[in-house]
Amino acid sequence: MVGQPAESVSALARHYPMSFAAVQKHVAVLERASLVTKERRGREQLVHANMTVLRRAARLLDAYEEIWRERVARIDQLIAED
Repeated sequence: MVGQPAESVSALARHYPMSFAAVQKHVAVLERASLVTKERRGREQLVHANMTVLRRAARLLDAYEEIWRERVARIDQLIAED
């Protein structure tokens, strides 16, 4: 999805080793989180990535990763001091 044109839920399901229903549920969760939007075209529902929200989420996750890496490094230092 990212950097690509919208795909139907059916097309997305072909990319993953799970049922169509499972992919539908995952897309619904992503939609509730505003990470993707769905657009109905005829019988298909096209899924679009919301790049603004995805980038914001990535920055937040990067910040949390840095926090936890620093904490692990500090724990390593404390263990080494004993």
